[in-house]
Amino acid sequence: MFSAAIAMKPSMNFQSRRGSDGETSDSDHCEDIYDVSPMHECTDAFTSVAAAPKWSVPDQMVVDSPVLASADPTYLNEWFLMMKSNEVKFHPVQSLNNQPQITPEMRGLLVRWLTQVCQTTRPRLLPETLFLAVNIVDRFLAVTPLGLDCLQLLGATALFIAAKMEEVHPLCAEEVVGLCDEGQYTRGQLRMLERRVLSTLGFHLTVPTSVLFLEHLAAHGQYDHLTSCLARHLLVTSLQDYVICQHAPSSLALAALNLAASLVNNTRMNTCPAVDRCILDLQLVLMTMIDRLPLPDLLMMCYQQYHQ
Repeated sequence: MFSAAIAMKPSMNFQSRRGSDGETSDSDHCEDIYDVSPMHECTDAFTSVAAAPKWSVPDQMVVDSPVLASADPTYLNEWFLMMKSNEVKFHPVQSLNNQPQITPEMRGLLVRWLTQVCQTTRPRLLPETLFLAVNIVDRFLAVTPLGLDCLQLLGATALFIAAKMEEVHPLCAEEVVGLCDEGQYTRGQLRMLERRVLSTLGFHLTVPTSVLFLEHLAAHGQYDHLTSCLARHLLVTSLQDYVICQHAPSSLALAALNLAASLVNNTRMNTCPAVDRCILDLQLVLMTMIDRLPLPDLLMMCYQQYHQ
């Protein structure tokens, strides 16, 4: 389905349900977007999912985010505990339970497409934008049944919203629509779904993501550039896996740092005191990552990028 590892307009071959005139205005009834009746023409887009590779590991991962400024050690534990309590509110678990048409494989395809878009857009979008967009997608799917033909539109809308929150120069609606399959959606549909998503999520968009925890934990641990680079590779690739994403963002961040450190230096990361008290399932998350991630490919790619 993805013939090229990176394309300026990655395609997911979603089918559109626009009217015969090809346009949808802002005033159109929004319930049509959430029609989840059987759509046989949409299922053909995913007939090759089983044959497609499970993982998409682009040539250049989103790993060049600058490390956040070191926080005052006096407030580090308090900050971590506060973010830990917030992640429970904004981290959906089993977000596809109420989706009659969307499967974990389809979600993985969408996340791969979002990752490629963030990497190929010029200038490149920040990793924080990607992680927030995936969080928005999962939170919306957890409470709103969605038609298969609107899955890519939801991803584009989440990216549109996330870019407004994270980017200095966010994407405009026309740019986002242009990133989707050609002619699939209109600016009106994007704006209409944006209003629905924001209303559904209660405009709660400042949420702790695993990359945010990663930057803070890595800033207070003993690590080198290669370890940090590999940890971000692990987190970006983990976004595609529905099982891994069931774990809390803070747990994923710490597990990625520990796994990266063990692969690079055969050591364990040193972290702030609050971590050991708050994260109790580190071993479980580590085993899940080891079992489900393509570690040899990620490690080789990280070394190649590091040496360059």
